[in-house]
Amino acid sequence: MAFNKTGPLMPKQTFMSLSFVVISLIGFSAKELASEGAFDTVISVNKAAITNYELEQRIRFFSFLNEPGDAIAESRQSLIDDRLKMAAARKEGIGLTPIELEKSMLDFAKNSNQGLDALLELLKQGGVDSETFRDFVEVGVVWREVVRKRFASQVNPTTAEIDRAIISASPKGGIKVLLTEIILPAGPNQLRESQKISKQLTKITSVKVFSEQAAKLSVSNSRENGGKLPWRNLKDIPDGLRQIIAGLQPGQVTTPIEVKNAIVLFQLRDIAEFLSTTPEIISMEFSRITGPSSALKLAIKAIDSCDDLYGLIKLNKDFVLTTLTQHPDKIEPGIALRLNSLDKDEISIFSNSSDGAGDIIMLCKRDYKTLTNTSRDQIAVNIRSARLKNLAEGYLAELRTNATVVFK
Repeated sequence: MAFNKTGPLMPKQTFMSLSFVVISLIGFSAKELASEGAFDTVISVNKAAITNYELEQRIRFFSFLNEPGDAIAESRQSLIDDRLKMAAARKEGIGLTPIELEKSMLDFAKNSNQGLDALLELLKQGGVDSETFRDFVEVGVVWREVVRKRFASQVNPTTAEIDRAIISASPKGGIKVLLTEIILPAGPNQLRESQKISKQLTKITSVKVFSEQAAKLSVSNSRENGGKLPWRNLKDIPDGLRQIIAGLQPGQVTTPIEVKNAIVLFQLRDIAEFLSTTPEIISMEFSRITGPSSALKLAIKAIDSCDDLYGLIKLNKDFVLTTLTQHPDKIEPGIALRLNSLDKDEISIFSNSSDGAGDIIMLCKRDYKTLTNTSRDQIAVNIRSARLKNLAEGYLAELRTNATVVFK
């Protein structure tokens, strides 16, 4: 079962070996736990208690899911994060009704190819209470709503970013990026301090200042060069990080990325497209306005994009607007030459007669042939998803930094 510490990913593939429950790893009963102080507090998170019973239940649940790693350490951190996430949800006024929670549990079971009753029975056989499963699902769903509410307005990609992603995906072209890295040590005794430092580093917008901090703070070999990395093909960067980097503008810094014993940040210094061959243009959308040259010259001061043209012709009855989408071979040669030198939303103005008439040509869009079946809508979804994940991880890291966690 694929699993994410922010909640279940609900994969489409079969829930792996649900009938095989690792009872032998945790073979004690709830009665035995009670005799050992099962409901004593073992961890306090901002004064919210985590009991020994909850910890043992989470260990059983993670063993049932066949999660890799240290089950005890992972379970502790997961429960701490759960307290932080639910506190953030209460602050935002977000919660689930009993009906919504029931539906979320049904969806989880359905996406693991199980009925809810069958899944609960398998969990019971592994010593996992239904309340443990319910709480786990609730936190995952509520946290996603918290993230959407806080960050939804920040993650929508621009048309240019989608175009860039398409070109990058094409074997005919790609994107090169210049990055500066800072790698902070984050061992058990360094994590909290590095989290505080990383939070401050994300606020830097100056390439020079970020590089100075890399030389001062980074533990990577690149610190000798101010953390500056050479040009890299965006395709060669690992998938999760690639989507994060693709969403940056020059000067922007990623939210802190926590890996084993380290926290990593990247600043984008520059970005460039490259083409091994010229990509094939399958269509060009452009608009043409004809009218008096003097009026056109005044009009272009109010035009920033093709969307502005429709409002423009309403204000001047002497203007005639035509918008076409054509294959380059079908475009009138004179217009095609003018379009060839334009970028998206750029204008060519031309007076073509002695009576003062002229025209404006504006390029609205070029569509390129790509060898990917991924739609623009899906690419936008992928970018939004990657950005939300990045922002969610950064927000959770911030909550961890500001939390008071006491181990009993």
